[in-house]
Amino acid sequence: MLWLFLCIAVALIWSFSAFIDNYITDVIFKGKKPQSMKIFNGISYLFFALIIPLAFGVKSIAIEHIILLLLSGIASSVASIPYYLALREEESTTAAVFYQLIPVIYLFSDWLIFGEAITSLQLIAFIIILTAPAIIIFTRKRPRSRRIEFNAALLFTLYACISALSGILSTRIGEKYDFPSVFFYFLVGRGLSDVILFATHSDWQQRMKFIWRRKKWQFLFAEGTNQIICIIAEFLSRYALIIGVASLISVTYNVLELIFTFALGIILSIIWPKFGREKLNRHVVIAHFIATILATIGIILIR
Repeated sequence: MLWLFLCIAVALIWSFSAFIDNYITDVIFKGKKPQSMKIFNGISYLFFALIIPLAFGVKSIAIEHIILLLLSGIASSVASIPYYLALREEESTTAAVFYQLIPVIYLFSDWLIFGEAITSLQLIAFIIILTAPAIIIFTRKRPRSRRIEFNAALLFTLYACISALSGILSTRIGEKYDFPSVFFYFLVGRGLSDVILFATHSDWQQRMKFIWRRKKWQFLFAEGTNQIICIIAEFLSRYALIIGVASLISVTYNVLELIFTFALGIILSIIWPKFGREKLNRHVVIAHFIATILATIGIILIR
């Protein structure tokens, strides 16, 4: 049952992290170039990569598998770009619903690449899951709001596709080697990619300099906390995927993340509105509640 406890921890961490991401994007960066924080992400991932050889050691891995693990880290890094762009307009509860596309992509990838069968029940689940974000989009009253939701949906779909690719690579290779060695190369790929992306975007550098001058300590506290808990979540989630059944793990912590995010969205928006940042009018809450239930049912049916 270790995998279940890991799923609970991962779901709670990712749920809370989503609100920190929203806070940094909206309050600190004011929605302008939030992806410039990738330099901080890259340094954090490389720092934790240095700790692994000292704490656990790194065993020999075939060169072609090292390359694939590095690519897994790079894919995770690239996926964060559409994620940050989508967060400029979206609440955390809405984002959590869109994340549920990831298990769908996992199963379609297994079918396309590894020839695993997709049942009729799973096809029904796919339709239910796709209905959840559609409800959020089309229940918006204003055409402009619907366009914003639709654009965010496209960005989150792109994020889900790239994240699924990263997870598939690390999971399949992780079955062959010890976990610390696999996680080390993932961290190196992720950290180097973040640093290189930042170094090649002068507009990101300018925005980060501005934030550093005006809101350095506010940013360091929020992002420092976020990086620590995200590294822990990455470690726990990828370890869970290796010791358990990948599809079951993905389904379980995605369901839990939906529930935790919906609950936290209401609680945080009441006790700390600037941090929670959820629109709590009756119309929006009902739409999110229905979408959350549908996505949860769909994820369970996938299994």
